Amino acid sequence: MQQPFSHKLHLKQVAGCEPCHTNAAKSTKAEDNLLPFETECVNCHHDIHIKEPRKTTVHQFNHELHQGVNPGPIIAAAIKSKTWLGTAKEMPKAVNTSNACVACHHDIEESDAITEATGKAHYPRMADCLTCHNQINPPESCKTCHDPGTKFRPADHTPEFVDSHAREGAIADKAACQSCHGRKFTCKGCH
Repeated sequence: MQQPFSHKLHLKQVAGCEPCHTNAAKSTKAEDNLLPFETECVNCHHDIHIKEPRKTTVHQFNHELHQGVNPGPIIAAAIKSKTWLGTAKEMPKAVNTSNACVACHHDIEESDAITEATGKAHYPRMADCLTCHNQINPPESCKTCHDPGTKFRPADHTPEFVDSHAREGAIADKAACQSCHGRKFTCKGCH
């Protein structure tokens, strides 16, 4: 039977991420399975069932490179200077500037359960990536990291969105548009 998993509990018992995610530091591909091997869990647990990793739309990502250049201080500086392109809802409570893993996997050290609904909350935000990778030219720049067949649309971009998004008051937060359309986008760029 699948048990809920608590990063909060496990991070109190082990030092850092590496004891469980042994392959992460040397991972150079987004599709690498970075979940712990059962052999790492049997020291403390008897009945083990590790699920398959979630599929992601990212096909280019190098954990090894990001371990060498900790993005935490850069993300924290972008949030402080208000150049971080995420929404207020996406903004992490705090950014760990000393641990590259937790810098991008926000708030995971407080997570008591990883479920389909909450698990993606600990994935890096697009705004995190854009603090360094800031040449935004959709859709071409998106294909650098994401699968070309992926439909890059936020949940609010319904079929009616094209007709309704420009109505008065429809876009309350233009900053939310910047992570896809760039910092310098204007409505006149399309209209």
